[in-house]
Parts: sequence; C-alpha cells; structure tokens
Amino acid sequence: MIWSIAGDLLWAISLAIMVAASRSAAKQLPADMRFRLFGLRASRTVLLWLVPVVAFLISLWLLYVARTRPANTDQMIIMFGVRAVAASTVAMLHLRWIGAAIQAVHRGGPPRA
Repeated sequence: MIWSIAGDLLWAISLAIMVAASRSAAKQLPADMRFRLFGLRASRTVLLWLVPVVAFLISLWLLYVARTRPANTDQMIIMFGVRAVAASTVAMLHLRWIGAAIQAVHRGGPPRA
C-alpha cells in the first residue's frame, strides 16, 4: 500500500509543478500568439493546459490500475516505478514546451494568430 501512496504523491507533485509553470507562463506569453505543438499551431491556452489535463487523466488511469489489480510486493514496486517515470517524464516535457515558448517570445516570437 505504501508504494501506491508514494506513486500518488509523485503524481500530485508533478501536476502541481505543471499547473504552477502554466500559471506563471500565462503571465509572460501574449494571449494572441500561436505556438507549435505536435507540429500544429496551437493557441496559448492549448499550449499551457493540454499536457497537464492529459497528465491528470493518465494519472487517474494509473491510480485505478494500481488500486484495483491484486498484486504482490514486486508488482507494486514495478507499478510505482512506472508511475514515477511517467510523472517525471510528462512534467519535464511540459516544462520544455513552456520554456521553448517563452524563449521564442523573447527572441521576437512566433507569428501571431
């Protein structure tokens, strides 16, 4: 059970980091600019909130799997590892996109909408 709670804690920290970064970046990025995301042009709102929302949905699915599947200690540790890697990877991906968008604005910015 402790592994499941530790996985929940890591996801909560990851989501908190992503939301705080998105709120901070919203103050720095102009509302009318469009940014590249997955090869498509996306608005500031999509850039800032798509990944945290998808990450939250992934965390719910992983939470469901961790809680409903009967598992021995080895399987719980493996599930904790999967959750830990997923949480950190999604957070780093989001921070990279936000950082790239802020740098683009400071360099002159991507084309406006």
